[in-house]
Amino acid sequence: MGTDKRSFFVYEVYVGSVLRHLVSPLEPDDVAEHGLAAESVVGLLAVGVDGPGAMQPDHFEENPAFVRFLHETIADDIFVVHGLREQAALVGGHGWVDVLDARTPDLTGDVPSHDVIGSVEVRDGVLVPMSYRPNEAHRLLTEEGFFQLPEELEMALLKRLRLANRHELDT
Repeated sequence: MGTDKRSFFVYEVYVGSVLRHLVSPLEPDDVAEHGLAAESVVGLLAVGVDGPGAMQPDHFEENPAFVRFLHETIADDIFVVHGLREQAALVGGHGWVDVLDARTPDLTGDVPSHDVIGSVEVRDGVLVPMSYRPNEAHRLLTEEGFFQLPEELEMALLKRLRLANRHELDT
């Protein structure tokens, strides 16, 4: 459905006396100026894994703070996604629309459970406020790469991450 336009950056940080590699979508200039808030760290690379080329699912640990932040952003901003509103209209009556990860090879076929980000309820062909439900089986990194959001959600996530990152240091 699209190529991953987002870059991920690896930052070396000492956690206690252990050098860790933190993965974030925030640009180096932003991180140099504001640091890294917990929510802006997508996850950690395994100790001894030291670069983007080594980012494989079995070497990556998701950050629960980021996962929470991701789903809160989706829940708040899901109504701006034109494609989801169109799908809701097609459902017509009552049901659910899945928010699919665009990295999945075939969005029209059998989508693996780790590529279903969450679901939102539909009533009378309209997305229902406050009904978004995250999929616990969704993975941020699979063999197909990092998660890919619909463009509207991607922009909202990056904007919120930058704001959260700046606010963290201002408090």
